[in-house]
Amino acid sequence: MRLFLAINLPASVKRSLSQQLEKLNEDYPHFSWVPQENFHITIHFFGEIGQADVIKKRIEEAVYNVSSFNLYSTGCDLFINQKIVLYVYFRREKKAEELASNINKILQIKDKKKFIPHITIGRYKVPSKQQYLNLRKKLRQLRLEIDFPVTKIYLVQSIMTGKKPTYKKIAAFSLLKKRQS
Repeated sequence: MRLFLAINLPASVKRSLSQQLEKLNEDYPHFSWVPQENFHITIHFFGEIGQADVIKKRIEEAVYNVSSFNLYSTGCDLFINQKIVLYVYFRREKKAEELASNINKILQIKDKKKFIPHITIGRYKVPSKQQYLNLRKKLRQLRLEIDFPVTKIYLVQSIMTGKKPTYKKIAAFSLLKKRQS
């Protein structure tokens, strides 16, 4: 099965984000937009895994001592990776970085890339340079406001149904409750 570890967004946050993106969706109807039910933040993509039990135990170990935290969006941007990928990014959060670092260490993942929480919102073929610059300018002017608490992470199975994936939660892992000061 094809698995990844993710932060899920509360349903109300998914709805809010979707509403804030409506104008962009209307302006670019030919883009492949991620449906709101699929909004998530990938912590690590495992790919095809035969048995999830060993990974589940390791993830439990990795999150054992990690406190819950909040994420706050800071903007929208895009990058090119065979296609253009549009995404919402978040303010740097030490607890999120600690979580990703613990997972990499315990699962012995040699990930050279630093964990940067983001939500992929859409994809499209690589446009002309002028289209790219116009889109980037429009994205940078977009003020998306979402924030939410992260109290759990999920091991998720990605099931391809046609051209779009369907996501099925396999396991949930609770983070420690925030300490009240």
